[in-house]
Amino acid sequence: MRVGRKVTMTRFGKAMLVGLDHTPEAGIKPYTAQVVEGIRRDTRLGRLRHRLFYNYAYNYIFWLRTRSNDPARLRKLSRIERLLREPLARIGRTPRAAEFHEIDFHFAEKMLDPALVDRMATAMFAPQTFTDPYLPGFEHRGAPEATDHPFLYMDAQRLFEDPAFLEICSNPDLIAFCRETLGPRAVLSWAWAWISQPTGFAYQNQNLHRDCAEPLNFIRVFVPLSPIETRADGPLEMIPRTSSLREFYEVRRFHDEDLEPLKQAMGAGVVLADKGDVYFVNTFALHRGTPPTHRRGMLSLLVSIGPSHRTPSIRKLKLRELPEHLRPLIAKNRSFFRHLVG
Repeated sequence: MRVGRKVTMTRFGKAMLVGLDHTPEAGIKPYTAQVVEGIRRDTRLGRLRHRLFYNYAYNYIFWLRTRSNDPARLRKLSRIERLLREPLARIGRTPRAAEFHEIDFHFAEKMLDPALVDRMATAMFAPQTFTDPYLPGFEHRGAPEATDHPFLYMDAQRLFEDPAFLEICSNPDLIAFCRETLGPRAVLSWAWAWISQPTGFAYQNQNLHRDCAEPLNFIRVFVPLSPIETRADGPLEMIPRTSSLREFYEVRRFHDEDLEPLKQAMGAGVVLADKGDVYFVNTFALHRGTPPTHRRGMLSLLVSIGPSHRTPSIRKLKLRELPEHLRPLIAKNRSFFRHLVG
């Protein structure tokens, strides 16, 4: 089998057939590379399933979702998706979910055991191979302190198989809020764990922007892996109540001066958090991660109804491969883990 790392310039709003050697994002191994490296078994049925699911997910994002970034159009499509996938569900019925839909944000204090967060941080800061989704071809092998590259992303499959990651995702309160917000078909669709390093300038998504290539109904769950006490720690900055704003929805990065009046009007701010705190964000609202003055780590989950274009790249785990103490929780929430465990 030929191995390729084809990173094509994606055209928003355009349908495209993608093959087994296509990667949805820099740093994510395509099917062919996963087979060669022993991550996946290669079978005819496996290839067929991957082709079908990947082409569906890819075009769901890059044809349907990104044809227009108009919030009014996206609201209509989001309602249609919910009607089709969970016709009897009502979202936002709890006070905290209703508030989230209004302001694009929810903060959960001490949702996680700090010792569990420490275990996740230890796994991420260990010497390994890091990539950067914004820089095709970039790899750093070794300890994070041995490079000054702005972002170091943990390998996705290594992350999905990490016991601390699986335990964080299994948290009943975390799953409950996702279902209150999105409905019973909420599912873990992707995740990122990355290290931000001090650079003295805003790199890529450290500029204000909207997340424009995610599923129609989604939320991002952020787990800081160390305390975020001041701006020096690189907190998330967001402008609440802007996910439905029909202004500043072009697919681009914005300068601070472009949005200063809006920030003042909507009460923009930064999110400070202790270890163990979790916050949920609609990142179609205007936001950015601010540049830190020292090295810090972050875990973020993508929870949605429809798939991400990255989702087919997940090599599903068998229940027996999971830590024994997590199996009952994950089995009880199979729908939430249906892209990760099967």
